[in-house]
Amino acid sequence: MSSLFDILSQSSVSLGAQTAVSATASNNLANSATPGYARQDAVVVDVPGVGGFGGGARLDTVTQKRDRFIEAQLPLAFGQAAFSQAQSDALGAVSALDPNTGNGIDSALSNFFTSLQSLSQNAGDTGLRQGVVSAAQQLAMAFQRTSQGLSQPRGALDQQIASEIPQVNQLAAQVAQLNGQIHSAAASGVQPNDLMDQRQRAVDQLAQLTGATVVNDSSGDVSLALPSGQALVTGGAAASLSVAPDPSNGGHLSLLLTRADGTGPVSLANDAVGGSIGGQLTARDGALKTAESSVDQLAWDLGTAINTAHAQGYALDGTTGHALFDLGSGPSGAASRIAVDSAVAGNPSLVAAAGSSSAGAGDATNLFSLIDVGGQALSGGADATSTLAGIVAGFGSASSGATAVAAQDAAIQSNLTTLRDSTSGVSVDEELIKMQQAQRSYEAITRVISTTTAMLDSLMAIGATTTGV
Repeated sequence: MSSLFDILSQSSVSLGAQTAVSATASNNLANSATPGYARQDAVVVDVPGVGGFGGGARLDTVTQKRDRFIEAQLPLAFGQAAFSQAQSDALGAVSALDPNTGNGIDSALSNFFTSLQSLSQNAGDTGLRQGVVSAAQQLAMAFQRTSQGLSQPRGALDQQIASEIPQVNQLAAQVAQLNGQIHSAAASGVQPNDLMDQRQRAVDQLAQLTGATVVNDSSGDVSLALPSGQALVTGGAAASLSVAPDPSNGGHLSLLLTRADGTGPVSLANDAVGGSIGGQLTARDGALKTAESSVDQLAWDLGTAINTAHAQGYALDGTTGHALFDLGSGPSGAASRIAVDSAVAGNPSLVAAAGSSSAGAGDATNLFSLIDVGGQALSGGADATSTLAGIVAGFGSASSGATAVAAQDAAIQSNLTTLRDSTSGVSVDEELIKMQQAQRSYEAITRVISTTTAMLDSLMAIGATTTGV
C-alpha cells in the first residue's frame, strides 16, 4: 500500500520529468533558427510502483527527431545539386564565344575575307594592302581574346578548387573527431544530441563540397566515401585531399588523396569526386577544355591553310614563300599565339597577291586562292565559319544543359530539405504548447505535494494529541 512518503517520492521524480520536458522545449525554441539543429524530444515514461500503485513519471531519454529514410537521401541530393550548380555557374559566366559581342572571331573572320576581296579589285593599292594586314591582325587578336576568355576561367576554377580543399580536410577531420566524442558519450550513457548535430552539419557540407556519401556502422560512427568509393572518413580517422599541377593537362590542378592510414598520396580522376569541386573539375576539363582545344585547332587549321595559299603567291617585289600568320609549332595553344608575320606586318607590300613573279602590281590571281580558303573544308570536315558555329553551338548546348540539370537537382534537394524540416525542424507553436502542458503538469504535481504535506501535518498533529505531546 502506497504511503504518503511514497506519494512525495513519486511527485519529486515526476517534477524532474516535467522540468526536463520544459527544458527540452525551451532548448528547441532557442535553436529554432539554428542551421542543422534537429528538434529534440524528451521521452517521459512511467515508473513501476509497488502494490498496484504507480511510481510516477521519469525522464527516459532526450532523442533527436530525424527520419532515416530522408537523411539517407540527402547527401546524394546535396552532392548532385552542388555539382550541377557549380558546373552551370562556371559555364554560364563565360562570354568568350558569345556571337553577340561584335568583336569575336566570326566578325573578324568576315572582315578578313572582305578585305581580300577589296584588294582583289586593285591589288597594287597600298591602302588596301594595309587594310588586309590590319584585318589579319584583328583576326589574330580575336583568336587571342577568345583563347584568353576560355583559359582564364579554367585558371580561376583551379584557384576555387584549391581554396576549398582546406575546408574539406578540416570538415573530414571534424567528423572523425566527433565520431570519437559521440562514441565515448554514448558509452557513458549520455545522449550527445548537440555533438550529433555538429557532425550532421559537417557531413552536409562535405556532401556539398565532394559528393561524399554516408556509411553508417553498428557502433554509431559515421564514415564517408567519395563517389569513387575512396574512403574520406573511417571511424575516428580522416583522409585528406591535396592538389598538384598536372603537366599532361596544361599545368591545371589535379586532386590527390592521402588515405586515413597515412598512405599515399594517390591521384584521383576528376569523376572520383562530386559536389561543387567535382562540378568545377567537370566544367574546367569538359566543355571549357573542349572549346579551348577546338578554337586552337581552328586557329591552326585556318592559319595553316591561309599560309599555304599565301606562300604560293608573289609580293610586289617579286618574292614568294611568305607566311601571313605566325602560328608556332602545333595546334595546342595556337589561338593564343597566332599573330601576323612580323615581316608582312611591317611591310604590306609583301602581301602575296600576284600569281607569278612577272605579273604586274595589279595582278590579283593569288588573292582569289586566299579568298577560296574561306570555303575550304578544314580538318573537321567543315569550312572555318561552319566550324566556328559548331564550336559556339556545342558550348552553348553544354551550358544550357548544365543550367537545366542544375534547376532539376535544386528542386530535388529543396523537396528533401523541406521534408527534413517537417520532421526535424522546430515548430514554435508546438514547443510553446509543450511548455504549457509541462507547466500545468508541474503545477498539478506541486499541489499533490502540498496536499500530501498537509496530510502528513494532520497525521503528525493527531499523533501528538494521542500521545499527549
